Amino acid sequence: MDKYDVGIIGAGIAGSCLAILLAQQGKKVVIFEKELYPKHKVCGEFISLESYDFFKQIGLSLDDWNLPIIKELELTSQKGASFKRSLKIGGFGLSRAKLDFELTQLFNKYNITFYPNTKVDSVDGQSIYYNKEEVVADFIVGAHGKYSASYTHQKRKLQKKNYVGVKYHIKGDFDPGLISLHSFEGGYCGMSKIEDNQYCLCYLCESSQLKASNNNVQKLEENVLMKNLKLKSILESAEFLWDKPLIISNIRFDKELLFDNTMLFAGDAAGSISPLSGNGMSIAAKTALMLSEICRTQDDFSIICKEYDKAWNQLFGSKVERAKTLNRIMLNPTTHHWVIRLFKLLPPIGSIVINSMQGKPFYVRK
Repeated sequence: MDKYDVGIIGAGIAGSCLAILLAQQGKKVVIFEKELYPKHKVCGEFISLESYDFFKQIGLSLDDWNLPIIKELELTSQKGASFKRSLKIGGFGLSRAKLDFELTQLFNKYNITFYPNTKVDSVDGQSIYYNKEEVVADFIVGAHGKYSASYTHQKRKLQKKNYVGVKYHIKGDFDPGLISLHSFEGGYCGMSKIEDNQYCLCYLCESSQLKASNNNVQKLEENVLMKNLKLKSILESAEFLWDKPLIISNIRFDKELLFDNTMLFAGDAAGSISPLSGNGMSIAAKTALMLSEICRTQDDFSIICKEYDKAWNQLFGSKVERAKTLNRIMLNPTTHHWVIRLFKLLPPIGSIVINSMQGKPFYVRK
């Protein structure tokens, strides 16, 4: 059987970035992905500029892709309040389909063994089993996304509320340098430009709202989302590029275990983070960098686990708690309306809150 230093399950942003970073350190890496790329995923597709140079460092040719740079944020409420402000750092637009695919295209360069379209059946100690085959790795990282995987001992925390995510790609006469967030009863919708002159429109709502609309997305949009007139204007004027939206359900926001007795977890496998936490894609990349730096100097699994837990909480703990508060505000139209009014009355407060959700640029240590 094949033997590796590290086995990674899931080639999303966290898994792929970690594979590349560890391979750059000279480690022998194998990575599994159950899907075949490129593949669209429900994701806001706004990436904080704090991660731009990092992605270039690991090999992505971002400068050649003519990506939109987004430097302004607009907030609107169902009751008609609005607030627009420049972002201190800003972001760029890039679809998950392209980002995930381009990351996997770097695997050959770094001699990473890649198994696409391959489902991992089980993990036992240092062994990964798939398609009646086995590989062995000194340590294993689960980067399998939002949902618990059969090969782990993870038990997702039960929560009364869970959410539905809906995503479209659209075209229209919209501001390319703006990311907008529009609240409605029990949810909010974000829109920003991505590559190829397209826009990503993605919204999150309480699952009860969809259930009240007979699980019909069109009815949900007509009866709930369009009560926000700015959002109504976008939905009515946009050219929708897909026959139907991409939908995921049972989304829950909380930190999960970062490790168990056999493996580490990264990205959404370590807990789904509210979209208001400062950009989940950058957090996934930064988590991969954090874990790779720990593995650069440590090879004892128990020490890696302790240092990973400490570093994660130091870097993201307070940000995740702030995001939970903002998430509650966005889900309540009345509260969100008055917060926007406060931001308009006292713009410096709005700027502080908005910019607190973005971090500082991060880089691969030479």
